[in-house]
Amino acid sequence: MATHETIERNGKLRTTIKLEPGERVALCRCMHSKNFPFCDGTHNKVEGSTGPVIVEALREPVSESGSE
Repeated sequence: MATHETIERNGKLRTTIKLEPGERVALCRCMHSKNFPFCDGTHNKVEGSTGPVIVEALREPVSESGSE
């Protein structure tokens, strides 16, 4: 399950999210989610065209081309 931590750094809030391999989350970009930093669909009710960003942790590391 995704975990997150928000800390203040240099006067700005910084959120770090840790995902398990294969896990996928939707992150809020409209800044109105009651479950921030995760999307709760509120962007559908506010003006504008902003939707979530989808982040997925890969199950296997990506191999670099030419390294095989």
